[in-house]
Amino acid sequence: MQFDVFPNPLARARRAFPYIVVLQSDFSAIGSDRIIAFVAAREHVGKVAGRLMPVVEIRQREFVVLMPSITNVPLSEIRGAVGNIAAYRDRIVEALGWMFLGI
Repeated sequence: MQFDVFPNPLARARRAFPYIVVLQSDFSAIGSDRIIAFVAAREHVGKVAGRLMPVVEIRQREFVVLMPSITNVPLSEIRGAVGNIAAYRDRIVEALGWMFLGI
């Protein structure tokens, strides 16, 4: 499930952030919530903040993983995977390291 992309379960936010990506490792996938980040279409995001917001491709379109939006979502609300962005793992891990550790 890590790096799987799903439709945003929050209907009122879906227009701005059509997708979410699960960031939580499968090894720590316990409990009823998963740690996610919202994903926005590249054209709807102003200047991308360097390493903090990695650009990825989903369904042949560019999107931005909004690391400052990390939150948790109940697992029961995460349904219908539309893809996986594990190919961008290095960018995502670098963004997490930069955000939390300054490296």
